[in-house]
Amino acid sequence: MPLPILAMMLCTFSIGTAESVIAGILPRIADDLGVSLSAAGLLVSVYAAVVVVVGPLMTLATGRLPRKPLLLGMLALFALGNVIAALAAPAGSYALLVTGRLVSAFAHSTVFALCLTSAGELAPPGQRASAGARITLGFGLAMVLGVPLGTFIGQHYGWSATFWTITAMSLACLALLARCFPSGPQRPATDGSTTADGGGAAGGGSALAELRVLARPRVLRAIAITVFCSAGVFTAFTYAVPLLTDVSGFGEQAVTALLLLYGAGGVAGNALGGKAADRSLVPSLTVILAAVTGALLLLAAVASLPWLTAGALLLLGLAYFGTVPGLNTIIVTSAEVGSPTLALSVNSSAFNIGIAAGGLLGGATVQSGAGLRAAPVVGAAVVAAGLAVCAYELRTRRRPARVPATSPAGPAEPVRPVEPAGLAGKD
Repeated sequence: MPLPILAMMLCTFSIGTAESVIAGILPRIADDLGVSLSAAGLLVSVYAAVVVVVGPLMTLATGRLPRKPLLLGMLALFALGNVIAALAAPAGSYALLVTGRLVSAFAHSTVFALCLTSAGELAPPGQRASAGARITLGFGLAMVLGVPLGTFIGQHYGWSATFWTITAMSLACLALLARCFPSGPQRPATDGSTTADGGGAAGGGSALAELRVLARPRVLRAIAITVFCSAGVFTAFTYAVPLLTDVSGFGEQAVTALLLLYGAGGVAGNALGGKAADRSLVPSLTVILAAVTGALLLLAAVASLPWLTAGALLLLGLAYFGTVPGLNTIIVTSAEVGSPTLALSVNSSAFNIGIAAGGLLGGATVQSGAGLRAAPVVGAAVVAAGLAVCAYELRTRRRPARVPATSPAGPAEPVRPVEPAGLAGKD
């Protein structure tokens, strides 16, 4: 693997870990800072909300800046946010922890979009998709290794140590990219040749032209599916640790292993979901969303039975991460040509809208007195809404175009709607 690709994969591993590890150390944070579980859960929602609002705006605002210093600057900002979060523990300050999460969230979407677009441009011809897959693999590895490891460190050395570890990883990525990342990567020109882009991050049309992509109905449906799916899962996952300890009866040592099991299911699900999406995009996504709904209901039903709970958690990881390749493909291909960078930021924002909403909805459910077992049930209802949107999308893609029954040339044959590039034949 080329060193710049490896370094950027480590970047996405670091930001993926920082985003999700908070769920694993939530009870410790609540106890140490003297806040409720729902207040601690807001740390998930606040981070995600900033990614949603700031991510696309930051991508548009920095689109003409030299890419290498921009990437290094964003990584430095991300590291600073984690330093602030780490200092919140000895200070005993919830406000300082929220501030640290806000600062690191500012860099999230821009780092992801820069890494993914740069990986494709730096890769040899014919290997650009593989390079992009390695970048997104960083997020999968964050769930398999980063979150369980961060949880283990937080349980044994304090949650401040978790944020110091993430800081060290991000600074290592910064140093590695400063050494190996090209100052002016090449990007494909519109005529198929390559031209020096001067390091610019966006490479594409005007900001107004890129923003128009958000008005396309198929893009809006893709965003809705992504939001509903991630919101439903994170309604339950934000409170997974207290559910496992307080309802299922697992000890803290077992929780780390269970999160590892969830992440392992996620890696397998990501691979299987990618193959399924290649063969039949929207139909396979419809089936997988139904599996996510079922896994959440199963988790609620068996929460008092420890080993069945472990199986339900594995199934949830398998199904949820199985949706990621299909959702990514739908939103990027629906955006079509002319707005790839913004499409990537919007994709990240859509997931994080769901994460933020899920954290809030899970907190409201727990605070209402319904109990921890109610969170997966509410989450299943939210995912079911995404399933309904997906079923409608499948119907629109299969619906033949309406044409006059007769014409001067004779009866017309039904015509299938034209699919965006890369989707033809997948339904």
